[in-house]
Amino acid sequence: MGQSLSVLSPWSDAASAPEPESKLNRLGFREMASGIDPVVDIVAIHGLQGHRDKTWMSDNGVCWLRDLLPSDFPNARILSYGYDADTYSRECVSTQTIGRHAEGFINALSRRRKACPRVGSASAI
Repeated sequence: MGQSLSVLSPWSDAASAPEPESKLNRLGFREMASGIDPVVDIVAIHGLQGHRDKTWMSDNGVCWLRDLLPSDFPNARILSYGYDADTYSRECVSTQTIGRHAEGFINALSRRRKACPRVGSASAI
């Protein structure tokens, strides 16, 4: 007697509740591997309904851009590019055309690569 059972709801501790990923946090470039004295950039672009990071990751957490590709291309900087590729969602969907997404990518790439125009590109679109 005198003991009490405390039941916590998943929302009772805001500090421990996982925060949903912001759409803005998955847009633009993410460097997956910096390369050894890089002479080229490899840029991976996911397809529709894809994700800048999750598209390239296996179920066991291996990201082939980060964990496997660098051994084949040690002098390459490997980047992943994310754009709003949601074509269906309960929240909101992208209203951009593929052309607008491509324009956004080219603009972002040119801002990033002014000093060194050597670029390789891989695409899942």
